[in-house]
Amino acid sequence: MNNPDAGAQQLAAANSIPGNLVSAQGLDLEQFESLQTPVHAWTTEGGAGVKFVEARGLPIVDIILRFKAGTAQDTVQPGLAALTLYMLDEGSQHFTATEQADQLERLGAIVDKQVRLEHATLSLRSLSASALLEPALELLIDLVACPTFPPSALENMKQQLILNNATRERQPSFRMISEAYRHLFHSHPYGNPLGSTREGIEGIAPADLKRFHQRGYCASNLEMVVVGDLSLAHAQAISQRISQALPQGWSATELPIVPPATRATINVEQSGTSSAVLLALPMNVPANDPEYPALVLASEVLGAGIESRLMRELRQRRGLTYGIATDVKPMSAGGLFTITWEIAPMYVESSARLVEAVLSDFIEQGPTQAELQLARIKLAGQLLRAVAQNESMAALLTVITDQRQPADHLDTYVERLRALTPADVCAVMRRRLHLAEEKVLVSVGPSADQQPLPDLDQ
Repeated sequence: MNNPDAGAQQLAAANSIPGNLVSAQGLDLEQFESLQTPVHAWTTEGGAGVKFVEARGLPIVDIILRFKAGTAQDTVQPGLAALTLYMLDEGSQHFTATEQADQLERLGAIVDKQVRLEHATLSLRSLSASALLEPALELLIDLVACPTFPPSALENMKQQLILNNATRERQPSFRMISEAYRHLFHSHPYGNPLGSTREGIEGIAPADLKRFHQRGYCASNLEMVVVGDLSLAHAQAISQRISQALPQGWSATELPIVPPATRATINVEQSGTSSAVLLALPMNVPANDPEYPALVLASEVLGAGIESRLMRELRQRRGLTYGIATDVKPMSAGGLFTITWEIAPMYVESSARLVEAVLSDFIEQGPTQAELQLARIKLAGQLLRAVAQNESMAALLTVITDQRQPADHLDTYVERLRALTPADVCAVMRRRLHLAEEKVLVSVGPSADQQPLPDLDQ
């Protein structure tokens, strides 16, 4: 299944330049200049880590606050982390929820929030003019540091969260991930991907939210990113103001290592016209591990985009699916290498065997040089696009801070990718991905008599 000619053809296509673009002839698309992105880093007096990039191109400031206050921190009362975050903009010591929303709209500022397994994140996007940024910043600080958690709003939020959870569980794409996490991370905080249960939600009182907030939203439990149209001194002053306003003196404990994985095949009966399928392998490789970039490249070659191996095999050659994708999911206590696709219910088992065969062949033989070159070009292009805009730059800095990447990560990432050979990638996959022993296959969809894949000439 290893097809060097296909990879070479794709690379040639990527490097081809239309003949009428004379100025582009001879351009080597793999020669990217170093980014040279100055990232300033410091720690506030309260213990919050901060990263700042000065970007003067647009009069905009992006601030991201990421607390280690995700759902993995609330296993005793599942739902406490989510409700705490969602209740932050339901009223504070100075403003009602309506007043907060009205003032943000008047200022043209945007506050967003989301909770995940490991983190609770708030972001502010504001114009940089002092008359707009200062009051927007005060609203953000008031919202995150001084919530009141009114009981009437809490009861409404509980019902919304219960309904949202039920909706997510009915989505095949989410249900298959949930089942994989419940199996692979049993007895671990990662084992509840919803982050809450109905019983946990119903038992939470305002006093519980206040206690969780005093711990989870401490300055010492915060990583902050600031990107935009302001000076280093101004960014330092902003970070200090936020840090001083927050509770002090608590930090989240490190999560336990995930339990050993065991093989499993899980079929969930659910009505529909197609089945969602997930193949997951444990990947206990943190994102700052020297071997992690090889797994990123492997994922790019195997299942990222129309020219990837799995897309060629399942879509282009056989017309079995609209899309199939791989992903590497690093987490602080573990991680997963996943492949996901949709398929006609009658082909769940036969398509899974085909995907497993392609993956097994890829682990044993690795990528071709042409495939690796194309993957590097795509990843370098993604990085260049990410640093070109303030908002995406802030998001990227937040991720690499969470991953504990080195200070020069942005400037050296492409070079580290370029240094990897096909043999390097193959060796890492063989060491880290154990298909025979640890494969978890999950399908969600209607039952159907299973059939072999149609012949290629049909």
